[in-house]
Amino acid sequence: MDLTPDTWRWIWLAIAGVLIAGEMFVAGTFILIPFGISASVAMVLAFMGAPLLVDWIVFVVLGGVLFSLFWRKSRASMAAMQSPPGAGHDRLIGVLGMTLKDIPADPVSSGLVKVGGEQWRAISDHGPVDSGSTVEIIEIRGTRLVVRATSNEGQK
Repeated sequence: MDLTPDTWRWIWLAIAGVLIAGEMFVAGTFILIPFGISASVAMVLAFMGAPLLVDWIVFVVLGGVLFSLFWRKSRASMAAMQSPPGAGHDRLIGVLGMTLKDIPADPVSSGLVKVGGEQWRAISDHGPVDSGSTVEIIEIRGTRLVVRATSNEGQK
């Protein structure tokens, strides 16, 4: 097979098309799109008559630079989407609450705890807790709080 400069124009087009289309199947990672863009630039240069070596240099260097930029941008976006400390249900760990309904020792059964203005189902890995007791939230499992009684027991 004879790979003439005319042939490389179409090879760059195919490479660009495959890489850009492939990005749709790995969406959000921005791994293929930078090299798809650089292959498109190499294709344009090939149609303008640039030597094959120049096309390859543009493909590799521009692809690497764009990949670096896209990678940093996507990591910054992912970091911005994470919840700040004290947001979400993790904000409850270490907080004190008041039991509204007895919490049995059986982890299958649950009691009720009031934390701030919210009521949560709660279980205890540290034995039963009576209604009206002050508890500390030590963990969250699914939609239930895991609590342990504090030394402030019996406050109503």
